[in-house]
This record gives sequence, structure tokens and C-alpha cells, in this order.
Amino acid sequence: MRTTLFKTASKIIMLTLIAFIAISVFVDFKAGMYFVGGSEGKRSEEQRENNQLSANNKVHVSNQSNTGTQISTTNTNNQTALSNQTNGASTSTVNNGFEFLRNTSINPLTGLPSAGDIAKNRPVAISISNQRDALPTNATNGISEADIVYEFLVEGGGTRFIGIFQDFTNVGVVGSIRSARHYMVEIIEAYDALFIHAGGSPLGFEEIDNRGITAFDAVRGRRAQIFNRDVNRIPGHTVLNYHGQTTSGALFSKHLPTYDIRLTHSDRFIQALFFSDNPIPSGKSAQSVTARFSAAKSSIFSYDSTKNLYFMSQYGSQFKDANNNAPVAFTNLLILETPVSDLVGHGEGAGRQDMSTVGRGTGYFVSAGKYININWFRADKASQYIYADENGNIIDLGRGKTYIAIVPEGANTVIN
Repeated sequence: MRTTLFKTASKIIMLTLIAFIAISVFVDFKAGMYFVGGSEGKRSEEQRENNQLSANNKVHVSNQSNTGTQISTTNTNNQTALSNQTNGASTSTVNNGFEFLRNTSINPLTGLPSAGDIAKNRPVAISISNQRDALPTNATNGISEADIVYEFLVEGGGTRFIGIFQDFTNVGVVGSIRSARHYMVEIIEAYDALFIHAGGSPLGFEEIDNRGITAFDAVRGRRAQIFNRDVNRIPGHTVLNYHGQTTSGALFSKHLPTYDIRLTHSDRFIQALFFSDNPIPSGKSAQSVTARFSAAKSSIFSYDSTKNLYFMSQYGSQFKDANNNAPVAFTNLLILETPVSDLVGHGEGAGRQDMSTVGRGTGYFVSAGKYININWFRADKASQYIYADENGNIIDLGRGKTYIAIVPEGANTVIN
């Protein structure tokens, strides 16, 4: 009898100890996770108070031959390791090294004060035309109001924009809206953004559908009430009517409540952008910058020290927003080099492009009249870009709008 009771008691004690250990390990594991883009994590209340990386929480990058790049923070309280492998770009996370502090009165895409509580809102990303032979009839509207503007190569050596708006409510007409490409979708996912486009390439549609992107598509009729077709944009053309699609903050806001979609980020989401008043303490002079995409397309930026902005020119003249004739200008320029090639197969049209948005590469960061060489890292399609200087420190952006060029490797960026 005693033996039986003893065995029973021993089993109960052992099971209790195992359960306690398991719970402890799980809690420690969850406490060590963090969220960048599509990853899950746990943050302290202090880390929710602002959207910046603390000044002393920098990241060190050391290059390891044939194994990839190890990124680890030097903050004594929080340690992070991101292991970007050249093959597969896997990410290993060891504790929350980024002190992302959330402040809902700050725009997380610009680091500037906002009129209201917008930090938790999912931003709006829009595919916008930059087709030379359609300008000025098919003039670009709304680009000056975007917080972040990406420019990518498309077929024929031309480019297309993705404008990202943290608060789309009061934005005027935006367009013309163009089709999606798969590499655009890969980047949009990391922002947890609502994606507005007019059709897409086969791989673009595949990425949207397979990766669960919340899409508004003027061609396939997905939530099409937000679109307005401007028949005057391409006079005499009926086949190209979809090139005349536009939207606006008012139209979008009117119909958005009628759709059953998530409008705010999960509490686990944190935007991986960091800002400061002095983003490049020491660097080389950058009074003009030319980002070359192809023999047919370059984007040129001229620095105005009185406004601390880079004004954009293309196709031989200053780039202006057709809404208000406002010059398009940015506080920050990021020129990111990546492998680019013609896309073969997949039912794609001739000349469509493929490019790597995941892994690692080199580039330039330009702000406040100076520039530095940088390395970029991206673990997977759900992760955000990480930018580090040549000493391995994660960079701070200047407070304001950012332009990001995805250019082919060896594109011969010119900075004077």
C-alpha cells in the first residue's frame, strides 16, 4: 500500500516539475521573440511608447565568409542576432534587441508628428504609373503626398512607383493606377499594407493570392468601388481604359467601412524604421544624385540646403505632382542594388523583369547633403529591410519622406 502511494506521489511530483519547466521555457522563448514585418513577437510596455530605435541600441554586422552575415545589437539589456544566409536567407532571433518605442501621434513611416492616432493603421500602398509616353496626359497624381515612394524597373526599361501612405484619408486623386508585379507585392507584404492596383502580371497575381495580400483590384473587380476611371487620361483609346484608373482618399474612405477587412495592425506588429535629427553625422557630400535604372530611365535628385530636401527630376524636367503642381521632394534617398534579369516563363510577357528583394546587397543612403555606403539585409518576403552602414550600425533616417530605388547591380549610381 505504501509502495503504491509512494509511486503515485512520485509521478504527480514529476509531472508537476515537467509542466513547470515546460511553461518556464515557453515564457522565456516568447519573451525572446520580436516582430519585424510578418514575424511574431512580444514587447514590453516601454517598447510600445515610441517608434524609434533608442540611440544606444545600435546593431553590429560582421561578415562571415561563405556563411552569410551576422547582425547583433550591442545594447546591454537586449541582444538580437539576425543571421542572413546567402542561400535561403534564414533569420535567427535571440531576444528583442530593437527598442521600438511606439507613439501613436508619430507617423511611423516618416518619424514626424501626425494629426491623430495613425500608427496602428495599416498603410495604403498603390501601384502608380511612371510611363514616359503617357506624360503629361497621363500625369502622375498624388505622388508628393506619399510617405515612402519605391521606384522599380518594369518591362521596356521604364519604371513604376509604389506610393505608401500611412494616412490615406485626406489624400487627393492618386493615379494613374497600374498593375502589380511580383517583386512589388513581396515588399508591400512587409508593411502589412492594403494594396491598390489595376491588374497584374501572372506572378503578381500569384503572389497576391498565395500570400494573402489585402488587394483592391480595378481589373478583377476586387473592391472596385474605390476606383474612378478618368477617360481623358488616354484620349481615343478604349483598350487602355484601365490606364485611366484613379482613386482618392475620399473615395477610399467612403467605401472602406463596407469591406470585411482588417484595418489596423496586430499589436505584435512594429515598423522597422528609425529616425533622428542627424541621420548622417559624417559622410561625403551629396549635392546631386543620379539613380540609373536602365539606358532609358534615370531619376535625378538635387539638394536644396535651405529646405533640407532632395528635389526629383526625370525625363529632362522637374517631377511635379499633377494634383497641385507641387515638386516631388524627399528627405531621404535609399539606392539599393540587387540582381535584375528578364523574366523567363511563368506565362509572363516579353521583357518583364525579375529581381531579388530578399537576401543581402549594397547601396547608398543619402540625406541632409551627405551620403554613406550601406548594406541591406532582408530575411524573407514577410520581413522588412534592414539597413546598416559599413561599420555594421543600423542607420537612422532623417525625419521626413523617403525615396527608395531598387536598381540593378552595377547600375552606376552617380553622387556629386
